[in-house]
Amino acid sequence: MYAVQPLRYHPGEAHWRSSQHCIIEPLPSAAKNWLLDSGSLTKRLITASHGNFKVQVLNQRWQQPRLSEAILLDMRPRERAIIREVALLCHGQAWVFARSVIPATSLTGRLRRLRKFNDSSLGAMLFSDPSMRRRPFQIASIDGNSQQLPAQFRQAQSLWGRRCRFELADKPIMVSEIFLPTCAL
Repeated sequence: MYAVQPLRYHPGEAHWRSSQHCIIEPLPSAAKNWLLDSGSLTKRLITASHGNFKVQVLNQRWQQPRLSEAILLDMRPRERAIIREVALLCHGQAWVFARSVIPATSLTGRLRRLRKFNDSSLGAMLFSDPSMRRRPFQIASIDGNSQQLPAQFRQAQSLWGRRCRFELADKPIMVSEIFLPTCAL
């Protein structure tokens, strides 16, 4: 017999909550400032690092997203997406681990270029697109030893993360950002 998982549950995944409905008060003010900033994180990191910023691609391939990611993007069961994981480096140190999910159905027309995005900043592209719309953030406290993090970023302390759904030309893309201890939160 096949095992059936509850619709919104995925083992080992953080409990993402809408920033509009969760209690934000326990967040330190510096973390709140970064997590709820509606501007471009790329632009903010470039400013914070005085221009010493780089995107390091850790992994980019076709695969199925996590269950909660697929739900956020209204994807069909077993639909594949390009999953892109990067480290956002400031002064040569990883400040943010970012994971983007781009459904196959979003990779048509002018967004076809996202199939081979290389080490360019997705954030810079998103915020320069006049059709871009962003849905409210989801926030999570993430176990530092979570399987959601690449091995090189795992640690004893919990980390704060945010994610949201962007729409470019009415096509969804999800971006999650986990702030590492080296970030100036």
